[in-house]
Amino acid sequence: MDFIKIKSNNLYLLRIRVKTNSKKREILRCSETDSNLTILLRSKPVQNKANRELLNLIKRKLKVSSDQVQIIAGLKKTDKILQVSFSENIVESDIIKRIFN
Repeated sequence: MDFIKIKSNNLYLLRIRVKTNSKKREILRCSETDSNLTILLRSKPVQNKANRELLNLIKRKLKVSSDQVQIIAGLKKTDKILQVSFSENIVESDIIKRIFN
């Protein structure tokens, strides 16, 4: 999938498009034309609430701690880049399984 980039051994970058103020929280599969992972969030983009909800969702899905996930680009935009560091060796297919399960 195009939304995952390997930065180093256990360090990955995720390209995400966020849609806020949604009726339900959901992770949508990427289309062939879009290279971002689309995530629907319930929170409004006010006082960093949507960013916190996004980080908590990714943290829970990927089974990592809070200090292993951070937004490195797009803090105030809908397109964001998240940096995720894993303590164990993990491959891209395992990340995809964790995100969509």
